[in-house]
Amino acid sequence: MIKRIGCAIKHPTNRSLDDFQAYWATHHGPLFSHTPELLRYVQHITLVEAYGGTPAPTHDGVSMFWYPDMESLNSAPTSPRLADIVTERSEDTYAWYVKAKRYGSPEEMTLQQSVSADDRQLFDRSTEWPTDHRRSNVTARERVIMEGQTNPSMVKAVVMVGRRPGLTVQEFQEQWAGAHGQLMSKIPGLRRYVQNHAVLEAYGQASRPMTHDGFSELWFDDLASLQTAYQSNEWQSARSAAERLFAQPVGLVIARERIQKELPAEYR
Repeated sequence: MIKRIGCAIKHPTNRSLDDFQAYWATHHGPLFSHTPELLRYVQHITLVEAYGGTPAPTHDGVSMFWYPDMESLNSAPTSPRLADIVTERSEDTYAWYVKAKRYGSPEEMTLQQSVSADDRQLFDRSTEWPTDHRRSNVTARERVIMEGQTNPSMVKAVVMVGRRPGLTVQEFQEQWAGAHGQLMSKIPGLRRYVQNHAVLEAYGQASRPMTHDGFSELWFDDLASLQTAYQSNEWQSARSAAERLFAQPVGLVIARERIQKELPAEYR
């Protein structure tokens, strides 16, 4: 299975933080979840109480998308018409986008066109230089470093990383999963740890240029546990080692999972 991420920063003028978070969760997320080839979709909307803390989030959230394989990404069928894919059974989404004709005729617009229009008014898509903090895209496969039980109340740190110049992708992945992964696994209070390594064949794709070489997911019981762990000697040792592995800066989102679309039964 293939996993993709996209980080987000809210539009600088259109919405307050509260309004942005509510809209992303209750409108934009459910709309995108109708994408036919999308198997699973989980939002991570940055916790309000995490802003200004230590560690400090760099983004307002990140979405994770699961697809069957690379072919489903590279050869996706034509996006269906909005009116055909979002029916009255999806009551709120139907009322907000289809019945209201929010961005035009649902019989003429595709789902992808509607998602793109919604995206532009919700997120910061400015092309003003520099743009690196607004851009994030990784196509990856999971590598579980430390397995453990999780639940929806847990808080996650999602870290977007790139390799230092001079490292090949293979060297980076070996060091990340090996020595660095072992250091991170020793962090007190860490319940589960997953690395997502970029798929080699995804590099060089013009339609989805890779901005990072991978991302990691770290589960903790709550925000306080994460912040305490960050001050631990174990995490500081891992950060020191990371200076030889990761390009700076790294991206960070602190959030709880919000599942917008769950895996079909045959994939679970």
